[in-house]
Order: sequence, then structure tokens, then C-alpha cells
Amino acid sequence: MGVHIPPQTYKKPAASNNAPIRTAGRPSLSYSYQQESAASMKEAVNTDFPVHCRVTDTEEFLKAMFPIEETLVDAIWDKVNGAHHPESRWSAFPDSVRKEDELYGAFVSVANVIHRAAEELCSQHPGENSARLGGSTRWVDYHSKAPDSADKTIARIRPDCLLAHSLLHDRVKNLSPDEAKGVIWWLQIVAALEMKRRDNEEWEGVVKQLIGYLRQILREQLDRRFVFGFTLGPRCMSVCLHDRSGVLLTSTPIDIHKFPKHFIRIIASFAVLAPHKLGFDPSMKIYVQPNEVVESYRLTSETALDVFATDSYKKRWVITLNDGTQYLTVKVMSVARARVMRGRATLVWAVVRFIDGQPGKEIFVLKQSWRPESIKSEGELYSEANGSDCEFLARITLYEDAIIDDMVDRTGAFIRAGLSDSLPPVDKQRPGAKRPRLESEERFLHVASTDDDEIDRITTPRMRAFVSRVHTRVIMSTYGWPLKYFATLKELLVVFLNGVQGHEHLCNNGLLHRDISAGNVIIARCPDKGATTPFGTKGCLIDLDRSKLGARHTRTLPPAQTQDDPIPEAEIASLSLVITSYFRRRKHLPKLSLSLHPDVISSAYDVLGVNINIDNTYMIAAIEYSLAFPPAQEDHIITTDRLGWHSVQRSFDFDPAVNPPKDEDKDTSKASRTGTPPYASAEVLGAAPVRYGNDLAVKYQDAIHDIESFLWILVNICMIRSGPGGARRAELTDEGTGSTMLRNVVYHVFDSDDATLVVNKRHLFAHPHDFEEDVVGNFHPYFHHLKPLVREWFGLLRLAYTHRELYEYHTLHSRVIAMLEKTIATVPTEEDDDGTVEKILEKRQKELRDLLLPSDTSSELIPAHLDSSPTATTSRTRSKQQVSPGSPTPSKRQKNK
Repeated sequence: MGVHIPPQTYKKPAASNNAPIRTAGRPSLSYSYQQESAASMKEAVNTDFPVHCRVTDTEEFLKAMFPIEETLVDAIWDKVNGAHHPESRWSAFPDSVRKEDELYGAFVSVANVIHRAAEELCSQHPGENSARLGGSTRWVDYHSKAPDSADKTIARIRPDCLLAHSLLHDRVKNLSPDEAKGVIWWLQIVAALEMKRRDNEEWEGVVKQLIGYLRQILREQLDRRFVFGFTLGPRCMSVCLHDRSGVLLTSTPIDIHKFPKHFIRIIASFAVLAPHKLGFDPSMKIYVQPNEVVESYRLTSETALDVFATDSYKKRWVITLNDGTQYLTVKVMSVARARVMRGRATLVWAVVRFIDGQPGKEIFVLKQSWRPESIKSEGELYSEANGSDCEFLARITLYEDAIIDDMVDRTGAFIRAGLSDSLPPVDKQRPGAKRPRLESEERFLHVASTDDDEIDRITTPRMRAFVSRVHTRVIMSTYGWPLKYFATLKELLVVFLNGVQGHEHLCNNGLLHRDISAGNVIIARCPDKGATTPFGTKGCLIDLDRSKLGARHTRTLPPAQTQDDPIPEAEIASLSLVITSYFRRRKHLPKLSLSLHPDVISSAYDVLGVNINIDNTYMIAAIEYSLAFPPAQEDHIITTDRLGWHSVQRSFDFDPAVNPPKDEDKDTSKASRTGTPPYASAEVLGAAPVRYGNDLAVKYQDAIHDIESFLWILVNICMIRSGPGGARRAELTDEGTGSTMLRNVVYHVFDSDDATLVVNKRHLFAHPHDFEEDVVGNFHPYFHHLKPLVREWFGLLRLAYTHRELYEYHTLHSRVIAMLEKTIATVPTEEDDDGTVEKILEKRQKELRDLLLPSDTSSELIPAHLDSSPTATTSRTRSKQQVSPGSPTPSKRQKNK
């Protein structure tokens, strides 16, 4: 969230003087990582806290989260009781606290005594708990100094005390700011504690501080599934678990002096429990060098600095799937969402197979996320939509739900052990505080190469409780580049064409994508065959996370009206005369000898029924559109073929009225509205649904909204890019001095807050002359040849939105595909006089080579036809859980206790 600006149109002078200028594009093709300031972190926590925080019974929480044997707790108590807990209190803690500083050393001293006692007792039985962290960790006091960083924008926050990896801590404390201490600092933390000087200190503020730390740990430690945190005063401790469903807190504080064994249970668990019970992902290990792969918490101090040297996101992971297959990450594609307080927290890497300690040479994409348990996985949706039958959809070769200890890794039944929860109590120290409203189940999490600022904020507000999430992985054999890195105009158009064709396949097979964005339509490299461009590439639609399954409901569209009698010939002739006379009077049209084929009237009558005699605006609008964009063989006879008035058979319907969502789905895949704001239709973008052209609310998200998003992507490229390769127009960079109107239009149509985007997109659809003057008129000259395509596409959408459920509305795919094919055929071939195309292709080749470790670089990765961009072939070794027609989903094969 930022400073709220009232909705404005770009026409307003006041706005035009203050429209921000976005900086030039990032140097990386698809990876972006943004440091987070302390202020932005605090703001994010304040926003998320009311809807993502729950409480549970303290006793039940301790038993479930820290399941160590009572005999061990008793044994530790016997070792520490006399010397450290005389007279019913821990002796290190002062009787009265004047300064908070007096508590830090006291806690660390007692915690390390318990930690060492637990480690000593466990070491007497080396065969048990051999995987525990044990002596590799210790509690340390960090309250006096925030972590330094060479990057001054990074959040300068720190927990008061923390449980640290000993070897990494020893290395970190000696680092200089130039060695990226700010990033590495967070990698040493196992658990964090925030201190309070008084036990009655305002609960909410302290917990928010703690959550900020835990959020940062999850952001930096990509192998963490959850993390524990604590708040502590002179007597009372509260425990917090932060996972991808949000935050779970103990409902009542624990008096550590009165109930010392509770305190022992908590602290000792970190020395005794297996790492995965403390939040680490057992399937992820650090790749140090060939034949050296270790858990992040087992790194030596010497190795740690090498692995995390300058950028913690450059480290390579070896990820082991349920069947033992291993993949080595070779490039970060998206990790920005690791910092979300609750959500999918999607991580995406380019990977290769890792066999016998050596990397393979086929490139895949591994996507890891925490999907809501009530929603089908991306792989299941792909399988149900027969995705493998379409070459223009990213090829999913495997999908699974992660298994740990023979159980599906999910936040509800596994991580939280099925604990019941409730809303936290209202903070009594805040007069007027109210119980929070819960937002909808899920905010869209876009992961494919967009800035984090572009993450979707679209949701249908509803109240709901805790949402369990499942740890899910998807392997794709499709790898490519964002649209903006196109090599030629024709490549750009072909990629759009293929994207629309992929979308048509999904819709025809019962799946609506619902997040068409610049990051979800990619330039994909191809196998030796299958390329649709001269450069060995094609367009591919990716990311089905937010897709919606339609209801199987075969019908003819548009639906015909039931008529008792055929329309009389005299009425056909009369109506034809009315229509043709109208066009003869229109001054903006050439004087034409216009005639209507009788089938036009009959077809209109079929779908409008008797209403055709009352309102002939649909016929006039459709004919006017056809005259504005005439066919190659121009004549003045209006036929149904010229109008494209053909009925289609559909087997699926995305109207929730046909297949009402179940209660658990009402806020998720079936009923909510999703999208990426710069490209989303105003009909689904607003906080309250709006509808183009009138005040009626849109009923549901449909294919037309995705088709509109395709158009906004193209318009965005034409307005902000200067040509191939992703270069941003000079006028829109920090140093730019170009048109103020261009900056205003770009800002108010693509980069502003949601309410402003809605106002301006609605304005453009209501005033097409402004779309022509301010949008099309501001295209970069390089995209001049695309203006007719954009005008025709925009006109089609206006017609379909204004006259819904009629011919244009239900034939959008075929019409847009025809437009794109026509444009591709007419766009002149570009000469590469300045070597731009060659440089783009060389850059693609270099990126592919760089995906391999230096010692593994091989020309075998690059196909022989180097005028084109190479492609990874689909894996030849089929996994047990590889997608195949009719195969059961992984969840059906997994043991789920």
C-alpha cells in the first residue's frame, strides 16, 4: 500500500504535472529482487496483521509444536533446577526490571543452559535424533546493533535475541558491510525473540515487531517452511508460529518462572527436534560444488561465505522430489513472493536434472508454492484441460505435493497439527479497537518476471477463517523470455498469436486463465521442430495458478430466441431499409450503395427475437464495425460472413450461475476476480465490480476479460518500448524529457492505483476517440504497423462488451486470431542493418550457456541451428508422477495420514 490518490483521469492538468516516471528496465531478462526498507516492512505487517493472525490454546500448542518426551524435560529440570532456578524463579532474571537491557543477557544465559543440557542428554544416545541441530546452534543477544549492509535500502531491523547457527554466526559477526552482511545476517537465524520491559506492555505492537522479523527470515531463507518466534517480558512468554497460512499465537502467556518445565520444553526442542520440525525443508540442500551438497544449516563458516558471497539469491539448491529425483537450480526466476505474510510464496527457478552429483544439460523450470488446499494444483488443472494437446501452453511434465514423514506437507493438518484457532482478543489498550474483518481467501501471486509492485490486488472481499495450504511443486520443460525481449515485430505478433491460441484451447477444454499478463505470455524456445518464428521460438501461455474450471454445459452460442413464427419477408425488407438509410445519413462514412443480405436480418432475429423491432442498435453497431475494418475484397454487401455472425458450440460455461461454487470455493478459484492490474479489465479490477458502458455490475469473469488483457499487454509494449530487445523509451526514463502526455497516459492507464486504472480504462472504452488520440497516438514509431490491429481489436471489444452474449462475444478467439494472422502477413520484414536482432539472439544464447556451471558449459545445450534460440526438449525419463492422459493425480498416489 502507498499514499492513496483519489481516482483521476490523465486529462487532468494537476495529475499531468505529478505523474511519476518509471525507471529503465532491469538488466536481467526475467529476475528481479527488491530490497525492502524497514518502513515498507512495517507497513506490510500492519496491513496483513488483522487478517492473517490467529490464536490457539497454549497447552495444546506446546504439545503439538514441541513434542519432546516428558522424561527428557524432567531430566533437564533435574540438571538445572538447583543452580539456575532457586526460590521459584530463574536466577539470571532480576527481581525488578528498570531497563529492558537487563533481560537480554538473562534470557540468553538461561536459554543456553537449557540448550546445552538437552544436547548433553541427547548425546548420550547417539542413535536417536541424529539429525537434530543440537550443538550447532546457540542463543545470542543482538539487541544493541542492527545488521549493517552495503545496501542502505535494506530493512535495518533485528530481533533482540535469536537462536543462531553457531558457525555461521561466528563468520557473520566479523563481516564488513562490503561483504553484504545485511543479507547474510538473516541466514544464521533459526528462531527469533522480541523482548518487553513489562509483561503488560501493549500486546499487538510487540507481536507486530516480531512478525516483521519472522517475515524477513522467510524472505531470506528459501528453505524455510515456517519459523518460530517469541515475545518475552520479565515473567511471561508467548510463542508464535509463522507459516504460509499466516501467524498462529499462543492464546495465553506462559509464566516461565511459575511453569519452568514449559520453558524447558520450548527451549530444549530446538536442540532435540529434527530440523524439519523447526521449519526447514528437508528436500532442499545447498550445492557447494560437484559432489558436495549439504543442508544450509550444516555449512561450515568457510563455505558459508563462499556460497552467500554477494547475493544470497545466487546460491544453487539441489531439490529432491518425492520419488528421489533431484534437480539443481541454475537461475532464480522469481523469489519476490517469499516475503508474503500469508499466500502462495511462489519460488521459481530454472533447473537441470542432478544425477550422481553431476548436472544435466536439459533445462526445466521448477515452481514451488503453497496453494490453498481447497484449490486444485496447477498440474491438475493442466491435466484436466488436456494441456499436453496444445503446443502453445507451457509443458508441465511433473507435479506433486511435497511429502515429509509420509504425510503431505500442509499448514493445517501437518505443520499446525490440526490445532483449532480463533481471532485474537481485541487489544484492551486501544480504545475502540474492533475485531478485524478477514479478506478474501487469496491475493493473486504473479511470479513470472513482473516487478513486485505489479502483484495483483484484485479480490472479492469476503470473511473467512484459516486457510490450509499445501506445499506444491511443478516441473515444466518450457523455458523462455518475457515478451518485451522480442527480436522483431513479427516475432512479437506470432508470440501473441500463439498465446491467444493457447488461451482458446484452455477455454475449449473448460479452463479460464484469469491472469493474462506480460509475464504469463512468453517467448518460448522450441525443440528442433515446432517453432513458429524464424528464430526457433514460439509463444507460450504459462501460469495456471489462478485459473478457473468451468461447468460442463454444452450449448449453442449465442443462444437462439424461441420464436413461434418466422419473421415475415416484408418485415425483413422494412428493417433492411431502416438500417441502410441510417448509414447513408452518417457523415463520417463514405456514401455507399449499401445493401443487406436477408440472412443478416434473419441471424439478428435469431438472437434478438422480437426485440429487433424495438432496438436495432446491435445491427447498426456490428455493421459499422465491419465498415470500419473492411475485408481485403471490399464490397458493399453486408453478409453474415462479413459480419462473422456464426454460432458456435461450447462444452463449458464459466458462469457461476450454471455451476455455483461450493462454500469453500466461493472466495477462491470459482467466484473471485483476479488479474494483474496494469493489464486487467476495469470490470474485474475495481474493489466493487463495474461494467463498461453502464452501471450494472459484471456477473462473473469470462474469456472476454482475458482477451482484453492481451490487448493491454500489446498496447503497453507499443507505448513504453522503443523497439526490440526490451529497451524502454527514452522519454519514460529518469533522464527523459519527452511528452508529458505520454507519461501521464502510461501512468494513469498502467502504473497508478487500482481505482485510477478503473476510471481511465472505463473512460477510454466510453470515448474511443480518446483511445485513438491519447493511446494509439502515443505509440512509438517502431510500432506504427500495429496501429490498425489495435484499433480493430479495441473496436471488437467495445462491440462485444456493449452487446453481450451475442455473436462477437462468443467468437472473440477466432476473430482476434484472424486479426493477428492478417497483421503478420502484412507487416514488412525487418532488415537487421544495425545488428539489433543478432545481439538479441546472442544474448539469449549466452543466457542459456550461463545456466550451466562453468565447468559444465557445453555446446550440446545449443542446437545446431544457431540462427534461432534453442530449446530444451521434454524429459525423456518419465517420472512416476509425470503428467499423462488419464493418469491419476499425484495426490491420489500419495499417502495422506
